[in-house]
Amino acid sequence: MKVLLIGNYPLDDQKSMLAFSAMLERELPRLGCEVQVLSPQARAARLPMPRALRKWAGYLDKFVLFLPALARRARWADVVHVCDHSNAMYMPRLTRHANVLTCHDVIAIQAARGIVRDWQVGFTGRIFQKLIANGFAFADRLVCVSAATHREVLALSLAKAARMQIVPMGLNNEFGLLPVDVVNKCLASHGLDPQAPYLLHVGHEHARKNRMAVLASFAELHKDAASSPVQHLVFVGSPLTQEMNALIDSHPGLAARVHVLRDVSHDDLRALYCGAAALLFPSLQEGFGWPIIEAQACGCPVFTSDLAPMNEIGSAAAVYVDPKDPAAIARAIRQAAPRFAAMREGGLANAAHFSAATMASRYVEQYREVIAARQGAPEGTPSRTT
Repeated sequence: MKVLLIGNYPLDDQKSMLAFSAMLERELPRLGCEVQVLSPQARAARLPMPRALRKWAGYLDKFVLFLPALARRARWADVVHVCDHSNAMYMPRLTRHANVLTCHDVIAIQAARGIVRDWQVGFTGRIFQKLIANGFAFADRLVCVSAATHREVLALSLAKAARMQIVPMGLNNEFGLLPVDVVNKCLASHGLDPQAPYLLHVGHEHARKNRMAVLASFAELHKDAASSPVQHLVFVGSPLTQEMNALIDSHPGLAARVHVLRDVSHDDLRALYCGAAALLFPSLQEGFGWPIIEAQACGCPVFTSDLAPMNEIGSAAAVYVDPKDPAAIARAIRQAAPRFAAMREGGLANAAHFSAATMASRYVEQYREVIAARQGAPEGTPSRTT
């Protein structure tokens, strides 16, 4: 089976989407697939120009210059898989080919429609999201990465349930337990005391990531630091915001216990998960929530939002909290501390269900089904009529 994977524009720097297509590129050949990856290239955007024009040059790369290569390479494939829904604007051009579209979330579409209030979308962004939303209808098979995303697609009437499936994400890299000496060496290299238990958060700055609640929860724990199960807080991702720094300044002694690590390698991220007392991931909205299973795979107890999809992914091994109540989050961490060992064991068992190999095999099933459905259908029949 020849599979053409459509990847992401490199200048968009969508690391999670690049990781997803890389997973498929790695795993599908092990299942007997011949795989090629095609992505829009930064051609116009590499030319000298004022910064204000770079966005438009990116649109030229994606909407014009990429199209001949897409048409040519699609003819080679038995099935074309658009790996990220943000490239769904290509789907109308793939109606002559068996095709699959993966939807990771509909947050940007919701924001463009005014459903998500904390994400401002400009005029061109709303047009772009409309093109993306319209492209969903041309997919032979729309695969959602979680049951929550599946429900949200249906709620927005973006696709018909008969053409949709749920294929949970797999772990996008090697996550698992590490020897204590390896973990301690990593912690020391980042200025962390291996003997001081820390609470971990992984994610960049965005309102829906709710990093302020992470900090506020730790501040609550810090009020009685002697009895707290964690003595430090480690953010992996973006620098602290002005509001977060103001909160730290209002709590004497807190600054010395809050650490921010940027541009962390995969090996170091794995070690940070392994060394953490717990992960706190109180996100307000996700398509899946990779840090939950990454942490669990490394034996790290997880505290996350009592919201879908988080409370559908973490299993009974995680503790689910109100993401808008830092005081309650702090209490939950204190109360669960005696059960950290059991949470680690349960998390390891849960993470084992989310392998990249299992995910890839599920996609091969989708490919076979859409190819079979195309056999005997008139060439060029748009999938929205099936």
